[in-house]
Amino acid sequence: MTYKVLIADDESIAREILQTQLKRYSQVELLAACTDGKKALIAIEKHEPDILFLDIQMPELNGIDLVKSLKINRLPLIIFVTAFDNYAIQAFEANAIDYLLKPFDDERFDRTFQRALKQLELTNKQEFTAVFEKYGQFFQQMSQPTYAEIVTVKDGGRIQLLKTADLIYIEADGNYISLHTEKSRHLLSETLAHFESKLNPKTFVRIHRSTIVNLHFIKEIQSHFNGDYSVILKNEKVLRMSRNFKDNLIR
Repeated sequence: MTYKVLIADDESIAREILQTQLKRYSQVELLAACTDGKKALIAIEKHEPDILFLDIQMPELNGIDLVKSLKINRLPLIIFVTAFDNYAIQAFEANAIDYLLKPFDDERFDRTFQRALKQLELTNKQEFTAVFEKYGQFFQQMSQPTYAEIVTVKDGGRIQLLKTADLIYIEADGNYISLHTEKSRHLLSETLAHFESKLNPKTFVRIHRSTIVNLHFIKEIQSHFNGDYSVILKNEKVLRMSRNFKDNLIR
């Protein structure tokens, strides 16, 4: 029997990893790999997949709100794929709705997917709906803002995991953004605005239309006669802060 699968994740690396994992299963038909919540919603309602790999934090429509918005006759088996660790992981371990925490290895993926296939064979639509309703309270809790703790970046043939807490500042760099840590610099194909939406605003502040800085790495702020400011970092790097963004730091 062939099972229809759909992926919804805004990170290209995550989509590639999931597609690679699914290629190992001959009974899988991959319908689509969507890059945001709205595209995923349209694809789900059009194709009605059997299994949905769903990121929680996505642009346009997050994973939790997407699930709430579904208007289809047959609810897919939903597997959340996310970088956010929390108390609810254990709650999913023995149920049809499962949870993959990034980064995951082959063994963890296989265990989750085998459970999904078994559930599809044994459970009817009404039971799926009952499981979904059982976790309605969890969906409501997860609707609260969550922010990335890990960022995945490509480095040649490798994939590196960066802690957002280690990011000193982020700059727009043409069609990319440049992530700066104490010891390294990485390019990521993403807009600054999109990346900013993943960061905790209590820690990361926009100081210029092309610059975001981690508050924990700021040493001091110097004012200039023209109304602009210089943000001096603890490593002595100097960043420009424009007057349009000064209220983000100076109140």
